[in-house]
Amino acid sequence: MAQTMQTENRPAPRRKRHGSALKYLGALLAVALLVFVGARLKGWQEQRLESRTVVLVNPWNYMDDTGYKPHLTNVGGGMKLDRSCAAKLKSMLADCRAAGYEPLLLSAYRDREEQEQLFAQQVQRLIDGGADAEQAEDLAAETVARPGSSEHELGLAVDIVDGTHPATDDTQERTGTQQWLRENAWRYGFILRYPEDASDLTGAPYEPWHYRYVGEDTAWQIYSLGITLEEYSSLFYNEEAEIVFDEAE
Repeated sequence: MAQTMQTENRPAPRRKRHGSALKYLGALLAVALLVFVGARLKGWQEQRLESRTVVLVNPWNYMDDTGYKPHLTNVGGGMKLDRSCAAKLKSMLADCRAAGYEPLLLSAYRDREEQEQLFAQQVQRLIDGGADAEQAEDLAAETVARPGSSEHELGLAVDIVDGTHPATDDTQERTGTQQWLRENAWRYGFILRYPEDASDLTGAPYEPWHYRYVGEDTAWQIYSLGITLEEYSSLFYNEEAEIVFDEAE
């Protein structure tokens, strides 16, 4: 009788639950990862939409249509820039010099009147060369931005050349200053605005001396992807675009 009671009260063996626990943990991690990535992408997109330094100005997007107003400050040499990038420019030029190069700031902010004068001068040169007035304006726009479509009016663009070779032509790309800037400008929030073979996108010819401030995060992303500001803007203003960025080191 005692033996029978011991047999009936024997505890049942426990089931192994390690597999279920691991699956549950994996599911939680997956959900957490999706929430993190989704929130981060949304944050990036909101940051771009709210950032005034990513304003797009080109032959198809005139400054007057953007509502943008520069907040200017002196950067030396009688030149001015928007306050958002003035200190960054000074740091970039100083570090370039410390690396052994001679960067020379040729141009920064231009007001509308100055841009109108530059454009009119180019038109007149072409007319003097035999072009009619209408043709001259179209030809001038290939090398000098029409008033209202120049990034220099934003106070966010600069022309930088090598002091030992200040030519504004394709040979500028081979100078030490430009090689350094191409590798490092993004660290200060600047991008090479008009890269080679991108005129159809930017509406401007190749200018290895023209840099545009867009902010450090945006500059890193554009540099890493090897794209133009037009392509970047299209990605973030197109709700169907899907993209993943690496973090800057």
